[in-house]
Order: sequence, then C-alpha cells, then structure tokens
Amino acid sequence: RSMLDSVLSSLRNDHRLESMTLVDVATSLQLVTNQFVDMGNKVAYHGPEHAMATVRPDDLHRGITNLLDNAVRFGTETTIRLEFSPDIMTIDVEDDGPGISDACKDVMLEPFVRGDDARNMDEASGFGLGLSIARSIVLAHGGELSLRDRQPHGLIVRIRLPVRSRIRPAAA
Repeated sequence: RSMLDSVLSSLRNDHRLESMTLVDVATSLQLVTNQFVDMGNKVAYHGPEHAMATVRPDDLHRGITNLLDNAVRFGTETTIRLEFSPDIMTIDVEDDGPGISDACKDVMLEPFVRGDDARNMDEASGFGLGLSIARSIVLAHGGELSLRDRQPHGLIVRIRLPVRSRIRPAAA
C-alpha cells in the first residue's frame, strides 16, 4: 500500500501543479527542521531568519521533507542551508552519511532507483522516489537540483531556484 501511495503521489505531482504563492521560505525551512528535530533527529537550519519568495509552498515543503528523510536515514547530522540573493535562492541539504559515488549521481535522480544500502525492498528503506520527486518539484519551479560531495564525507543536495518576489499576472 505504501509503495502504491508513493507511485500515485509521484504521478499526481507530474500532472497537477500547486499555485504559486508568496511565502517566507526561511520560515518554512525552519518549520521542517523543527519537525525533524521533534522526531529525535539531529537537524540544524543555517540561513536568514526571513526570506520571501513566490513558490509552490506545499510542493516545496514536500520536496525538502523527502530530502531530509534521506539525509537522516543515511547520516547522523543534517544541515539545511539557505542563501538568498535578489535573483536566486540556494537550499543545501547536507548530511554526513556515506554519500553517493560520482558514477551513480545521475541515475539516483531517476524514479525507483535506490542506493546500495537500501536494496531490501521495504517501507523502512523507501521506494526510490524521494530524490526524483524532489527533482520534479524543483524543475516545476524553474530550478535545478544537483548532488555534490560533502567533505570529508556525505552528500549535499543543492537546490537552486529563481526568486520571484511577487506574483506576476498571467498573460492574456
């Protein structure tokens, strides 16, 4: 049932887009961080206290949650970093886990692909949709998602999104 829910959620994400809304992205990231801390995970937020941008808030929350789920599963400490400029915001989700080899980075963004540590198919290890869903959400925002090495070990999932400080009216 869990796998079916994940597949249906992934398919819905590809066909239905949430409306763009002006939100405080920094506050949203702090909220997600606090939710993971409340569950007993070691997660920290580093960034501005407030940062307004026009995004799809529920979708962005879902994408960040997917990334944090992976980070806390494979690492012991996780950090969310937000850098904000007038044109681009960068969100890094960093963990101190084993990382992903360069040869596997591109394929790990595809649906149903899981790392070597998650080969036993069960709910606890996931279904290989978290990264692909997060990537779809970022692409729908006109952004990009990349996987980078963290030193001395671990992974950084970097999201770069265009900053839209106000909602533009639809073209006629």
